[in-house]
Amino acid sequence: MLGAQWTTADESAAYVAHEVNQPLAAIVISAEIALEWLTRDPPNLDRAKQAIERVIGNSYRAADVARSARDQARKSPLVLADIDLNEVIECVLDLRALDLDQQGIALETDFACDLRWVSGDRLQLERLVSNLIANAIDAMSVVEDRACKLCITTAVNEGGEVVVTVQDSGVGLGAGDLSRIFDPFFTTKPHGMGLGLPICRSIVESHGGRLSATANPAHGCTFEFALPAQLR
Repeated sequence: MLGAQWTTADESAAYVAHEVNQPLAAIVISAEIALEWLTRDPPNLDRAKQAIERVIGNSYRAADVARSARDQARKSPLVLADIDLNEVIECVLDLRALDLDQQGIALETDFACDLRWVSGDRLQLERLVSNLIANAIDAMSVVEDRACKLCITTAVNEGGEVVVTVQDSGVGLGAGDLSRIFDPFFTTKPHGMGLGLPICRSIVESHGGRLSATANPAHGCTFEFALPAQLR
């Protein structure tokens, strides 16, 4: 779980607030887009319907995230099941599609067709992927002089682990920042809480895996996590 750093009520409250903020922000964006499509002349009902469906999906997700975050803050046992990470990533990408579209971020995916399943808590793994994608979107939100691209891949490494990489073309991080980004409450964002990446590492480690970050040669960062695969 998150370990001893979450020792006060204020820290636990900040943790839950951080996790619930993402689906709530997605609800607002989707609702605004639905309203825009409905007020056009003529209205685009298909696009409005898609946006409203995302409002509903993110509303359910907000409730699930709040419950999962509360359980993790309380160090409750994981609810384990056999999980297809390809399917988890596709689900999260569907909920974040409007964010990517609004910011003009091109999405590139390369999912292994024969990806092994992992044993994990689905809600926590969804939060892991969602936090990494949100981090990438934030890193590209201020880029104006080049195209922005989000690349997500899945594979099985030589050790039999399931490996997921999330690569962005954002502003990147300095060497000093890279050594601290997983520290709770450390942030390079003006309005950041410094909780997203520590939460990601906690989730990965609670599943027996590991998470790392590296600077890309040109622009941005690559985050990679590896989880033990189920032998099926």
